[in-house]
Amino acid sequence: MLKVRQDRKTLLWGAIALSLVLMALVLPSFGDARTASAHANQIRTSPPPDSELETAPERVIVWFSEPIEPRLSRIRVLDQEGRQVDNEDSQLSPTESTAMVVTLPALENGTYTAVWGNTSTVDGHSVVGSFRFAVGEPLSEAVQIVEQPLLQAQSDPWLRWLFFVGALAFAGSLIFEFLVVAPVLGTAEAGTPGNRLFIQMTRLVPRLAWPAAGLMVAGLLGLLVQQAAVSFDVPLVDAFGEPLRTVLFDTDWGRQWTWRMLAVVLAAVFVILATRIGGAASRSDEDAPVAVTETVYGQLALAASLAFIFLTSLTSHNAASAPEVRLPAILSDFIHFLAAAAWIGGLFFLTVWLRWSTRSSDNLPVSALSDALPRFSRIAIVSAGTLVVTGIFSGWMQVTVPEATATPHGWALVAKIVLMVPLFAFAALNSYRITRRLMADPAALRIFRKLVSAEALLGLLILLAVGWLAGLEPARQYASRNGIGVDESRSFSDTAEGVRIDLEVAPGNVGQNSVTVKLEDLRGRTIDNASEVRVLLRFLEDDLAEPTQSLVDQGGGVWSGDDFRLAIGGIYQAEVVVRRPDGFDARTAFRFEALSAGSIADALRPTETPTWVLFGIELLIIGALLAFAGAPGVRLMVQPSASGAFSGAVVAGAGALILLNATVMRIGFEEERFNPFPPTPASLASGSASYATTCSACHGDSGLGDGPQGVLLDTPPADLSIHVPLHTDGELFGFIRDGIPGTAMVGNGDVLSDEEMWNLVNFIRTFEG
Repeated sequence: MLKVRQDRKTLLWGAIALSLVLMALVLPSFGDARTASAHANQIRTSPPPDSELETAPERVIVWFSEPIEPRLSRIRVLDQEGRQVDNEDSQLSPTESTAMVVTLPALENGTYTAVWGNTSTVDGHSVVGSFRFAVGEPLSEAVQIVEQPLLQAQSDPWLRWLFFVGALAFAGSLIFEFLVVAPVLGTAEAGTPGNRLFIQMTRLVPRLAWPAAGLMVAGLLGLLVQQAAVSFDVPLVDAFGEPLRTVLFDTDWGRQWTWRMLAVVLAAVFVILATRIGGAASRSDEDAPVAVTETVYGQLALAASLAFIFLTSLTSHNAASAPEVRLPAILSDFIHFLAAAAWIGGLFFLTVWLRWSTRSSDNLPVSALSDALPRFSRIAIVSAGTLVVTGIFSGWMQVTVPEATATPHGWALVAKIVLMVPLFAFAALNSYRITRRLMADPAALRIFRKLVSAEALLGLLILLAVGWLAGLEPARQYASRNGIGVDESRSFSDTAEGVRIDLEVAPGNVGQNSVTVKLEDLRGRTIDNASEVRVLLRFLEDDLAEPTQSLVDQGGGVWSGDDFRLAIGGIYQAEVVVRRPDGFDARTAFRFEALSAGSIADALRPTETPTWVLFGIELLIIGALLAFAGAPGVRLMVQPSASGAFSGAVVAGAGALILLNATVMRIGFEEERFNPFPPTPASLASGSASYATTCSACHGDSGLGDGPQGVLLDTPPADLSIHVPLHTDGELFGFIRDGIPGTAMVGNGDVLSDEEMWNLVNFIRTFEG
């Protein structure tokens, strides 16, 4: 008999290992995502939108937020009559994979519209847009501006729904058999209820897997034809032929599609081969039929289904994240999909079996069902918890801020969450009430059937919401484009030396900015006797020699200035100094990110450290769930106490290491390019204390180099009011930590902590000549 009962755990890990090998083989072929954002949106153009030019440009260039398919992307320039006036040579920029360019003949005076369309190399989404410019005259009515549609095609969410349902049903049936049917019922003696249930369910696996594979194939074929039609702007019936051939063979999206179709075909073929082996074994020994997943080909089918899930994650919205967070985003999406297959896919299998088997409770092996269901219930518990934590992570990646829920993608996510609530409720009712009554109460079986069917129906509706989520532009991108959740100005507040300082920088992005400072005392009363308010907007990633500017007193404690220009996108530090005749200078500082015209299009993108921290927490929780599943007395895994607890410990350990690295070790993270501590009152107080104990003896109380120990040195200490402005924060930190060779300046790295030394840097920057 061809069985592999001796070491099911080894087979499972073998299947997973094979999946990882397949994933590693195909991963390099997936498109470059260096600047990916899930939709290739316009970030800047030349000429700029709505510009009025004295002379006609020689070309039009559009830069996008991620790499685009050159064969499926183009720019057209139209005059006011809608006639195409460019040289029809639109092409990918030879130097940038995110830019398209089209050359122009000598244009007459008038208003023109540049209309563009592209296809992302990451997830295959097609996006369209347009902008206007005028030559030799003011802007006038041009060709109607092209707006990005809600969906690239009306069929898109339905086609995605088809292959999501197929993928979960296929993988879920194999997982259900492997983790529930075979370990619980596979050793039952011939003729017993357990043996009868085992035979019924193992025969159902291929009968469900084949149509499920058909759904995946249908969905993928539909997406291929749709992609060709959308990319070439032709009806579906005209997409066959050259458009389809180009998409399939000449694009990254086509190569991704081919890998996914190959995984589906292999999975279906392996199920057929596993069924033939199982059938031969059953005919030779009726008392011990073979489950699909107890054969080598069954294991390969499981591996291929896992590979398909991973390949789908590689084309998801999460896969189009920025490179520094792309890995956790893809892995989290894969875990999310896998948990859905184990639970919702298992529900599909259970529902079909209940409908397919004899409806009479007298002919159903209820006692065996009562033995098998607790194991599936625990799978559902672990999967449900995993779906929650991975869903939160995906929400962070694709929504980021609460305001972005007021977008089409956000509302689809809300719909999914609303549908999950009754699914959890029905699952809890089945697990903790109904399954315990199956043996004692025949009516419980009818309730059980209805609840399982309701769960499966909710699963189908949830997958429809997922199809819409996958087809819609991510909430954070839609919100960024439309100014939802994006601040129109940067506002800050702090208290120093008894002065409440309210600062506003508008708009706080690259270009011209205005600055307003409002002063109040701690009781909320206006401070109107300040003699000067100075503000410096300092770029922290390089020395741009920005000047400190004095604001103009507007009366009522309000000071303002409108000549602050931010030249480069990045992190800025707003340093405020308030001088009063009756008190000490009040100093504070705030930090903000100034966005360039390009980065505004994705202003709500998730940042690196919080993303890795969330992923670490996600793995910690999943590890705890797995450890619970493998705890003594909780029979979920093949080897409950050992393998479950061990798997949970490994996953939780990985999460702990990721958390430690993201918060402390910082291996692989970009090193700090500037002082991580802004010069707030607390930082300056700490720096002042460190200066008094380690520096003032030589440099003096005011940093002039006139301290009591300094005057005894052959070479006088440096005047900090002169020398500090000549160095970056990093250089000053190095001098404090390591000293300066050839001088009396010794290092203080063994006396002060890093934070104290950074605070000391902030303090010595307050010295003025």
